[in-house]
Amino acid sequence: MAKTRATTPAAAVDAVAVIAMLGIILTTLWPAFGGAVFLRPVASGLALGVGIAWLGAWRRWPAWLIAGVVVGAYFVFGAAAALWRHAIAGLVPNLSTLHTLVFGSFGVWRQFVTASTPLGSFYGFMLVPFILALLAGVVTATLAWRVKRTGLALIPVAVTAAAAILLGTVDAFYPVIQALAVAVIAIAWLTWRGMTGTRQAATASGAAARRSRVLKAGVLTLAAALVAGGAGHVAFADGLDRQVIRRYTVPPLDTHAYASPLISFRDLVDAKAEDTLFTVEGWNTDYRLRLAVMDTFDGMVYNVGEASGASRYDRTGPELGAAAAAGSGTDATVTVTVKDYTGVWVPTLSVMATAAFAGARSDALTENLYYNPASDALIDTSGLGSGVVLTLTARVPDTRPTYDTPVAQRDIPKPAWVPDAVSSLASKWAGTDKSALKRIDGIIQTLQTTGYFSHGLESEEPSKPGHSSFRIAELLDKPERMIGDDEQYAVAAALMLLDAGLPARVVMGFHTDAESQVSGTTWDVRGSDVHAWVEVPFDGVGWVAFDPTPDKNQEPKQQEQQSKAKPKPQVLQPPPPANEAGNDTLQSAPDPRTDDNKDKEKDTPVDWARIILIAAAIGGSALLLIGPWIVLLLIKTIRTARRRKTPDPARRIALGWQEVLDHAADLGLAVPPAATRLQASQALARARGVTGLDALARWADQSVFAPVAPAAAEAQTFWSGVKPAAKSLARTATRRRRLAARFSWNSLRKHPKPTVEIE
Repeated sequence: MAKTRATTPAAAVDAVAVIAMLGIILTTLWPAFGGAVFLRPVASGLALGVGIAWLGAWRRWPAWLIAGVVVGAYFVFGAAAALWRHAIAGLVPNLSTLHTLVFGSFGVWRQFVTASTPLGSFYGFMLVPFILALLAGVVTATLAWRVKRTGLALIPVAVTAAAAILLGTVDAFYPVIQALAVAVIAIAWLTWRGMTGTRQAATASGAAARRSRVLKAGVLTLAAALVAGGAGHVAFADGLDRQVIRRYTVPPLDTHAYASPLISFRDLVDAKAEDTLFTVEGWNTDYRLRLAVMDTFDGMVYNVGEASGASRYDRTGPELGAAAAAGSGTDATVTVTVKDYTGVWVPTLSVMATAAFAGARSDALTENLYYNPASDALIDTSGLGSGVVLTLTARVPDTRPTYDTPVAQRDIPKPAWVPDAVSSLASKWAGTDKSALKRIDGIIQTLQTTGYFSHGLESEEPSKPGHSSFRIAELLDKPERMIGDDEQYAVAAALMLLDAGLPARVVMGFHTDAESQVSGTTWDVRGSDVHAWVEVPFDGVGWVAFDPTPDKNQEPKQQEQQSKAKPKPQVLQPPPPANEAGNDTLQSAPDPRTDDNKDKEKDTPVDWARIILIAAAIGGSALLLIGPWIVLLLIKTIRTARRRKTPDPARRIALGWQEVLDHAADLGLAVPPAATRLQASQALARARGVTGLDALARWADQSVFAPVAPAAAEAQTFWSGVKPAAKSLARTATRRRRLAARFSWNSLRKHPKPTVEIE
């Protein structure tokens, strides 16, 4: 086989130059990943690409064979290079990593430029720098070793630089230093290549002069590059407008950044019952003003689902266009003026056609408007406030399904942490009829007629707020004594319908009743008008609303007080019987000795000092033994009470999660202090197999880091799940361990020694 450049000692210099230039260029992705975590796939890809290029040049492989080897190397080494967190021993690919390598090779690019930075913690995004480095390395090195004009090898270097900039962020990573470093390496490499080429081609007599000219040209070029780079930095660096793909793509809205509106249900009917939230003109009492549509239950809250597929919130303009495809219905136009309402959830009708803002903030509101066509719901990230005017046009369906109408198939996320009572009662109440509507009516009507209504206000029957799995289990524990309001009944109905195989979702909004303030076609929407209901889709009809909540007048009857027992009349007792001698006046003589003893007992003084001394000795000894443990229990009780009464709702929720971690620490499951809430929940789940803690952790993160402060009712609802979560942890321990946890000092330490590991 003929000798090639790849088989000479100069090949090592070429490889170092290629890896250095491409490595420096790919550091452009540093701000996107928020750190150096991406350097492993970059180094692996460059080494692999240059190695394949060297083998191809040495063995003179054709282009198709090199491409095949690249694909094979991608699947063999991709897991170790880019997916090491999920590979076997961090090196060997498994089914999960192979699946990601296959579909991520073309699907990861769109996700990469639409996801929020930093990207270091996202699974699969390390494929981007790995693929860039692998392709750039193999192409650049192949050109360097297999073409005569070395300058052609700089073309893929420039393409890689452009790709890294476009895929990165608007925040540049030392761009001038990068450019100068790459220029220095490129010029030095080209100069050296020219010198080695001259040495091989020139004759012995003219070689020295030729090398001198090449060296001078290289030095002058390098000096010019340094001067131009410095001048460019001074003139343009501060005002550089960096063009990246991320600026022109619209990422899906992260709905988990906003707390579920259903959490504020009890606050509306209590604190804002008489406050006017909206004034609606053009209203028809047959309409419903929808505020939010929720389809995901995680055991703690019913929330808006993840942004994915068709069910995602995308930025939109006033023209929504969904009504054009709707079936028969009534065209409606209403104008909503916001009064005492603040939040991101935008009131809508069904099925929406347009949503146009007016007023001083109309441009900002329109710019930040997001629409979900699957749920017909709107979110405005700039937030509504007093004075905002919104005109809605929609087509309101006017048909109802019949018993023969089939249910439409919809992809609803499977609920988590569902109480056992939901399944048993759903199968009982829904029945086995083939008609979907009859099965729905079985569940809805049973809830309506069997349950009782109460908001839990001061003048009503006690009814806890919230709709966690614990609250729903409590609601359904005694079906004949169910007590709650729309919040609990709507969630219970949705979970039952889903268990019965019927797609359902929860909707929170407003509709009128006998107490609503409606004047003609103008409706002053108050907090007391808030409702929650369920919706089920039917073929040819669309989503149909069902109200499972009992009537407000259906209150539980007060227990009749049992009448107090009447005293029996006094009855005169018969006189004592006469003695046998018939002399009923004679009495037995007292025993003088007995009387003397009694007198002596009365005269003997009680030695109270001795009694007190003995009691103090016994009590003091007992106090020394159990006193510290009593103090410990008292400190823990006071700490929990203070946490529950913290005025700031966000801090109260954060302290609620800390309460769970303290229970875990007392059980011997202390997590590292640097662990995030989600990492801590996952570590505890791995250690003891406890499920549902991740939902509580995510809820705490959403409440603490959300741009809108959580309501007091949300904090109260969160704390209703803290104690059951602690009990779930305790159930995984032995009885002896649970007893020891009550008297453990671990949770009082600033940083308990970690006993569980995080990934």
